[in-house]
Parts: sequence; structure tokens; C-alpha cells
Amino acid sequence: GSGWLVEGNEIHLNHGLGLRIGTRMVVRSNFVHSNGELGIGGVGDDVLVEHNVIARNNRLGFSGAWEAGATKFVKTRNLIVRHNCVHHNIGPGLWLDIDNVDALIEHNVVFENDRAGIVNEISGRAEIRDNVVARNGYRKDNWLWNAQILVANSRETTVERNIVVVAR
Repeated sequence: GSGWLVEGNEIHLNHGLGLRIGTRMVVRSNFVHSNGELGIGGVGDDVLVEHNVIARNNRLGFSGAWEAGATKFVKTRNLIVRHNCVHHNIGPGLWLDIDNVDALIEHNVVFENDRAGIVNEISGRAEIRDNVVARNGYRKDNWLWNAQILVANSRETTVERNIVVVAR
């Protein structure tokens, strides 16, 4: 829904997506965990996702290369994702895929997701700053999809002041 505030909830055990965003939505201080495919995802303008714990999603084993894991945002404008703790998801952590414009990803802690920690894919004008990304991408992959921070086919992306820890 447009303009919704989703705050202070435990969102878990949904078969597919735990929470779908919409335009002018605020998603704050939720525990989003153990959903079948994806924790948070969707489409919308002027969306704020902050102070959430997003953990252990994709318990049903959907393809993390297609759409599964912690989050997947598509066709957003002015998306802000900040101060979230994203961990132990089967798939990517914070994933912007397809025509996200003017996104800000900041002050998140993203660790031990089995694919990339933060991904900006086929999008533009993003700032990825002041995050801690650690030990993501431990699933074997023959290319770069398991990076801590991955910018793929995206324009005007700034990546700065992040702390990156790579597993041995």
C-alpha cells in the first residue's frame, strides 16, 4: 500500500515474501526473519527502510541468483536503506536490481549472507556508504556475484567509507 508505516512487527514464516514495499512506505524497527523466499522486496518511490533486523530468509531454498535472500528492490526512486542488520540469509543481503534510481544505502551491518552483501545491479545514481559488510558470499561461485559490495551494470554509483571484511 502507498504511504503505509510498518513499524515494530515480527514478520516471519511467510511462504514467499515477508513484506512488500510500496510508494512512500516507511518500514522501521521490524524483525523480518525465516520467510520462505525473501524478507523485504518490491517497487515504490520515496521508501524508507530503517532499523530492521532481516535474517535467515529463503528457508525454502529458492535461487539466490534470481530472487531470494534478505531483500530485493526493483524500480524504486529515492529509496533509503539505513541502520539495518542483515545477516544469515540464503541469497544476497541488500539487493537493488533493475532501474533503482537515487538510492542511499548507509550505516547498515550486513554479514554472513551466502551471496553478495550489497548489490547495485542494472540501476543508477546510488550511494553506498558507511556500511559494515563482512563474510558474505561464502557459497561457491565462478564469477564475482559473491562480492562484499557488487556494482554490476549500474551507472553513477558512489561506494565510500565502508568497512569490508572478507572471509578466509
